[in-house]
Amino acid sequence: MKRYYINPELKKSSAMLLALMVLFFMAMFLMLKIHSDNLKDDYIKCFGAVAVRVIETYPEMEAEIIPLITREISEEEALKGKEFLRQYGLSDSLENALFPYVNSTIAKNNLSVVLVFTVMTLVLFILNYMQYGFFYERIRRLTIGAKKVVEGEYDISISEDREGDLSKLAFSFNSMREVVRNSLSELKKEKQFLADLLSDISHQLKTPLSSMIVYNDIMLNKELSEEQRKTFLLGNQKQLNRMEWLIKSLLKLAKLDAKAIELNKENQSLNETVQESVYALENKAREDNIRIEMREKEEIFFEHDRLWLEEAFINIIKNSIEHTPGGGMIYIELSENPIYKRVLIKDTGEGIGEDDLPNIFKRFYKAKSSKKTDSIGIGLALAKSIIELHNGIIEVQSKIGEGTTFTVTFFKY
Repeated sequence: MKRYYINPELKKSSAMLLALMVLFFMAMFLMLKIHSDNLKDDYIKCFGAVAVRVIETYPEMEAEIIPLITREISEEEALKGKEFLRQYGLSDSLENALFPYVNSTIAKNNLSVVLVFTVMTLVLFILNYMQYGFFYERIRRLTIGAKKVVEGEYDISISEDREGDLSKLAFSFNSMREVVRNSLSELKKEKQFLADLLSDISHQLKTPLSSMIVYNDIMLNKELSEEQRKTFLLGNQKQLNRMEWLIKSLLKLAKLDAKAIELNKENQSLNETVQESVYALENKAREDNIRIEMREKEEIFFEHDRLWLEEAFINIIKNSIEHTPGGGMIYIELSENPIYKRVLIKDTGEGIGEDDLPNIFKRFYKAKSSKKTDSIGIGLALAKSIIELHNGIIEVQSKIGEGTTFTVTFFKY
């Protein structure tokens, strides 16, 4: 029962009922006192009138009559008195109207009872109306709020600064409103993202497809030497590889966004994971005359999915290779402290402009300062999504002409 009394409405109702009961008992006590006073007054009037008549006729009986009026009569005397009066037609079966004093007292008592019950009923009705009027007004506010939310108005807020179930209901309503608003907002963002994604995909596929169509038209409609034909076929092969990589990357991103993959995390060496990523890009770095140097102070173990994290580091290192001129360097440094594990990937490349830095992890974004024209702009977005799934963050600092540093931090807690 205690949990029901956290509601102020129930507390107030109980307090009002208790107060009304106290008032009712006080009114009843007052009525009984008035009734007894009326009876006493009628008793004095009635016996006083009889005593005066008798004393006026028989003065010598004054000393005997007064004690008879004030003392308690016996049962025998009462029966004799009733029998005596019955001889003159006076009995308790007669109408009250024949007894003026009794009739007057009863009328006064009945009027008092009716008045008290009328007042109590009126007070109870008014208090009940005020209490439930206030209670249903609060419910009505919730009903109106829910209707507005259904109609798409999410700015309404139900404020309840009292304790109790209605306040909890108002809090739950406000929470529900926020959840609905955020869900619809996320849905709109997802729809917009899907539209932008489809637009970007069509744009990214359009370029290699256009090149392939041109190459095929040339090979079909013109006389070409074997060497020229081979050049055009290699161009087609390059565009096909680009399309294949784009489609695979998009599928990976889609799986990550939809949370359709389950990471197989194991406590294993982060050093080995980074080294495997470097080995995968050794040939590309050698072809571009880029040297990669790893600086390892100690073996760092970290619970992660090696295949997916390799994918992230490959994309970051590949980005550094593509934007570093021949003869440049890429430094990779691993470190650990009680709070986090960190991987720094620093290159001596062309650098990124300040205007581009906030956007480089967006899909299909190409830096304005980039000299690489065939970049798709999806690798860093994929790397960021994978790192965040490992409770990590990726940051970037860069200066034009000096190089870029990617900082990957994995928190321990």
